Amino acid sequence: MAALVSHRPATELGSLHFNRVRMIVATLIMGTLLIVSGRPVAIPPEFWLPIMFSAVTGVVLGDFFLFVTMRRLGPRRTNVLFATNAVFAAIIGWVILGEVVSARTAIAVLLGFGGVVLAVVFGKRRDLLHKWESVMPPLWIGVVAGLLAAICQAFGVVFARPVMAAGVDPVAVTLARAVVGAAVFWATLPFDRSRVGMPLLPRGKLLALTGLNGLFGLGVGAAMLMAALEMGNVATVTILSSTTPVMILPFIWARTGRMPAPAAWLGAILVVICTMLIAI
Repeated sequence: MAALVSHRPATELGSLHFNRVRMIVATLIMGTLLIVSGRPVAIPPEFWLPIMFSAVTGVVLGDFFLFVTMRRLGPRRTNVLFATNAVFAAIIGWVILGEVVSARTAIAVLLGFGGVVLAVVFGKRRDLLHKWESVMPPLWIGVVAGLLAAICQAFGVVFARPVMAAGVDPVAVTLARAVVGAAVFWATLPFDRSRVGMPLLPRGKLLALTGLNGLFGLGVGAAMLMAALEMGNVATVTILSSTTPVMILPFIWARTGRMPAPAAWLGAILVVICTMLIAI
């Protein structure tokens, strides 16, 4: 859902300001949820440093580069580049956390990654032209930004893993990451010449789309990612969180009125097999 609504606001606002606004939305949503639900707000002091590292790498740098890529390459190409974060996370988790990936999990990760690549790279119908397929040259900037987004997101997940394994509330951690991210992004506003004379908040549909991305992407989605890290290792969680291009196939079908290409459905089948191997 978040991927479908982010292209227009990221393109029109730019990555920096788009992230500023969505961070505020996510902070308000997670803060309200904590208060209403009565969940534990306090985070033990020893976990604040890894949470800050997770926020700076995964939320600030990762999301900045992600939406630079989204703006330049569109959602489809961005998703395939970002899906590589599962591979990077598995390597980083092994080096930093000493996580050992079983043979079955390794096969599942490869199948899932292959399914995502297949769905995104070969899943577009040749007769379907859409603004999401446009590329802002030069191409290499978008590709490098996409890979940097994947690497930063992988570090963000790895830094958060020990915190979640210790049983810290996932909503509280998500709120803390959003607050750190908002502070960093808004601190850059005085140096952002592109916003001179522009309103702080977008209006109308642009604000609604940005808010929806903050709700589903940085709010609910990130909280569910943190919750998954309580029980799953880094490689498993990241490959499951990278299956967005497959999960949104029905939404793309509904939006364009055209059934996705056979390769997209084959990729979906591989992702389902990946999920089954991990779940059993």
